[in-house]
Amino acid sequence: MQYFKNIIIALTILLGLITFAQSETSWIKKKDKNETVKKVEEKSNSSWIKKKIKEDKKVYKKEEKEITKEVKSWITKKSKDKYINSIDELPENAIYFTASNETKDLLVYGYVQPDVNSKLINGYYETSKGFGYFNDGKTTCKIGSTVIDVSSGEVTARVSGECTNGIKFTGKTSQNQNTGMGFAKTKDGKNRFLFDFNIQRTEIAKLYNFNLNFSKNNSLLASNQNNEENQINVKPKGKYYALLIGNSNYINWASLKSPKNDVNEIQKVLETQYDFEVETIIDGTEKEIMKGFKKLSKTTSPQDYVLIYYSGHGDNVTLGNITKSYWIPIDGSKESGLGDWISTTEISNYVLEQIPNHHIVVMSDSCYFAMTTKGNKNLTKTNLSYEKLLKRRAMLVIQSGSNEPVEDTVDNKHSVFGKSFIQSLKDNKGVVRMRDIISEIELSHAGMRQQPLWDRLKGWGDNGGDFLFIATK
Repeated sequence: MQYFKNIIIALTILLGLITFAQSETSWIKKKDKNETVKKVEEKSNSSWIKKKIKEDKKVYKKEEKEITKEVKSWITKKSKDKYINSIDELPENAIYFTASNETKDLLVYGYVQPDVNSKLINGYYETSKGFGYFNDGKTTCKIGSTVIDVSSGEVTARVSGECTNGIKFTGKTSQNQNTGMGFAKTKDGKNRFLFDFNIQRTEIAKLYNFNLNFSKNNSLLASNQNNEENQINVKPKGKYYALLIGNSNYINWASLKSPKNDVNEIQKVLETQYDFEVETIIDGTEKEIMKGFKKLSKTTSPQDYVLIYYSGHGDNVTLGNITKSYWIPIDGSKESGLGDWISTTEISNYVLEQIPNHHIVVMSDSCYFAMTTKGNKNLTKTNLSYEKLLKRRAMLVIQSGSNEPVEDTVDNKHSVFGKSFIQSLKDNKGVVRMRDIISEIELSHAGMRQQPLWDRLKGWGDNGGDFLFIATK
């Protein structure tokens, strides 16, 4: 009897287990089915979003093409435009601009006004039309722009122009609030124009007059140089040295592509095309970088010329009303205050005081870099000859951006800043001034939010000289 009871109990338990297993299996299947449906829905939604974005882009491109066509049609339409002799005579309630080519021998000033008959994009009219005037007293231009993007309070537009002297140019502008910059080039590629925009005529007048004086000084300089000296025979009294630092592979920070590539290429150009002694530090620790500075101070003499180039991560720290900027070595911690970052104060106090060379240029291609200075904020244009520029002491700082993030690379190899510097050095077959290289770097950043800065360090002994790169091969 007890035997049969045990069998019944066992069968009851087994039946319960089978029922539970079936229930679990059913739940699992149901869950799997739900998850499959969910994934299909997500895929469908993602596909729909991608399709919608593609369709929107297609529609937008079509609209942009039509609007651009309208602007170009207006530009090419024949009309007589009276020459306006000064910026002060430009019409009221407009956006004013001045533009110059790289050599500053072609200068333009003018205005654009919103086309109230065009559509609005976030409060901005899609098209603007206006006129430009060359500084030759006779040449006029028709200028038109088409808004192509409005984001984060910044307006990006295409700019087109056609002038009575045959010059036709096209490019992009970028405006933030009441000011903006733009970049354009002629169709033949012979000239590139840098535009400055402002709603204040007085500000544009200042920029235009600055470029005009620069153009006059350049002409005088060329004349002086041709008359006074053979530029190829310019001979500096001291030697040329370079300390190049490229930090790409970080321990605690994201890796960077451009620093290593940039400094290796700069080293190659300086050694093969120029008579530089080069010390290169790739992926330098705090100790290695400071060791490079110390070696430079011991190797060089007061009459020598020194280039210091840094590419890598940078950051800043604000304590109260004081903000300090830093270079980040590859072993630098993610958090500040641990003593393994190199501050701009340390750079200025040690490098510029312990390396008392005749000419020093510090170039920094990093985020959040603001060199501690005792000087002003401009690089004065002079009409001095090369020999006189060499005699006068020069202490310069050039930065790829202000207290802001900067781009790592635009071509998957070099940064905009580094690439422009390298190209300027390669293109030179005689003598090139640092201020001319700065102009090239400036042009390479045209239309970008990131803008390069420079400074003369008068408090450290700058006397109006310039750093000259003299090609020897």
